[in-house]
Amino acid sequence: MILYHGRKASASLYSRARANSYLRRHAISTEFSSPDYDALWQALQLRLPHVAGTEYVVDEHRFAAWVKSSKYPFFSYVVNRSEKFLEHQVSVDLLDLPPHALLIDVAAGRSSFAQIMQRRGYRVIAQDQAFRRGLHRGRLGGDATALALADESADGMALHCSFDHFEGDADSRFMREAARVLKRGGRAVILPLYLHQEYINLTDPLYTRTPVTFDQTARTVASFGFANRFGRHYSLEALQWRVVQPAIESGLEPKVHRIVNGSSIDPAIYLNFAFVLTKR
Repeated sequence: MILYHGRKASASLYSRARANSYLRRHAISTEFSSPDYDALWQALQLRLPHVAGTEYVVDEHRFAAWVKSSKYPFFSYVVNRSEKFLEHQVSVDLLDLPPHALLIDVAAGRSSFAQIMQRRGYRVIAQDQAFRRGLHRGRLGGDATALALADESADGMALHCSFDHFEGDADSRFMREAARVLKRGGRAVILPLYLHQEYINLTDPLYTRTPVTFDQTARTVASFGFANRFGRHYSLEALQWRVVQPAIESGLEPKVHRIVNGSSIDPAIYLNFAFVLTKR
């Protein structure tokens, strides 16, 4: 036990030293304040009323039933387990899939969501750019904005904690791709949707040595320990021109839903908004 804590302390001090060294050599902000979610919801209803959806109230009993029936692997989601389980449950509710529907789990990574949905009787394709290119036994490798799938072939698409990592104009391009792949009446659910009073790009400078192209009008913030090269938090203005407008132009009906009562599951829950796109 003493050895374990010693290693943890050593790693923490080393990471802190690397971060301080980086900041001495690079001029980048580390200031990031938590958004006012209630104020954002009110502003959304006032400024983008056609996009404001409804409140989704998290129910503890419904959540517990989802977790029990889903039978997650013991070691899945060691960090933020409750958050990930809730994201899955809420996305399924918002998708409202018909029986035996075809669901695309976009940017699936190592998620067990595809297997859970398969056990519930759905046909599922897990997609990720890290997978071998092409479709192989239910795994689709390649770019999420250029899916090797037929037009109007999917009933639903789910993106869990992934859309914020779409760099460059991939977020805008994904709107067009979702519109192409979804059947009429089909839905894509993106959650969490990260909204903020300010337009921000987050980055962990120590996570990658490959240069990141940040959004020109966003403020870039260094978040050491973020463990991602890029993460986007939308202001309402940025959401409108980057996502909402391309979605509407592509034939999708966009709605932002406010997720409330998440703290009843776990005080660390950060699912506050979900984005639902319905193919017209």
